[in-house]
Amino acid sequence: MSTRHRLVTAIVLWMGLALAAHAGAESPRPPAAPTGDAPATESPSALLKRRAAELTVALKEYRDSLDRLLVMHEQALTKAAEQQRTWRDLYDRGTISRRELEKGEQAVQTAQGKVDATRREIDAADQATAEAAAMEALAALPPPAPGEHQQTPALTRYQGRVVWSLPTLVPKLQQLFATRFSRNLPISALGQTALHDRLGFDHRNAMDVAVYPDSPEGKALIEYLQAEGIPYIAYRGAVPGSSSGAHVHVGQPSPRTTVATDTPPRRR
Repeated sequence: MSTRHRLVTAIVLWMGLALAAHAGAESPRPPAAPTGDAPATESPSALLKRRAAELTVALKEYRDSLDRLLVMHEQALTKAAEQQRTWRDLYDRGTISRRELEKGEQAVQTAQGKVDATRREIDAADQATAEAAAMEALAALPPPAPGEHQQTPALTRYQGRVVWSLPTLVPKLQQLFATRFSRNLPISALGQTALHDRLGFDHRNAMDVAVYPDSPEGKALIEYLQAEGIPYIAYRGAVPGSSSGAHVHVGQPSPRTTVATDTPPRRR
């Protein structure tokens, strides 16, 4: 799946997916924008509700296709690893050359890379689904005052007071996690990503941290952001009671960069 592919025509995404025919194929294509305008009499609240529901459905279909693709890539990885064990035995017996052995090692690395990339896409789709599920509730809330908290079952929002930037904040959070949890800061989206492009979110001055808000790591992150006056939205998951898609969005809500029009997609 090309990271340069970008749709600029709609807020709601429909599926245009085709599963790869074999384990080495590309990832599924992301949902394509629907055609046609909204009914002229549709109210803004009704339009938002409809688009949020359609986006959630499209993302679920995309997520399901990634699950199927992951199975294919995992099967290819298992096959490559089994083949590599055979080649290692043949190499130890002097039957094949070092170069042939290295080709097998590269095949395993390539297969593992596809598995890892698909898992990252699944995580990103889960987080996008959480944001889509919370979109209507967030838009229905009144604009928060500086320093104010807003709460719904799906999210907690804090409107920070300070001016901040990603280049300054990221090293501080990395140090926080290294000191307190002996691990790297689990950033799942830093600034604008290909998925945010496709969804029509402006994520340039924001980042997503893949922690459950009520976990020790999530609480530490939220406490730091509040102490520093940095805005955030803590998503507890796309499905109530589930941690799937849970993360902390650091920054202001990502505003839409696209609107539904009849303008054809720009080709890059």
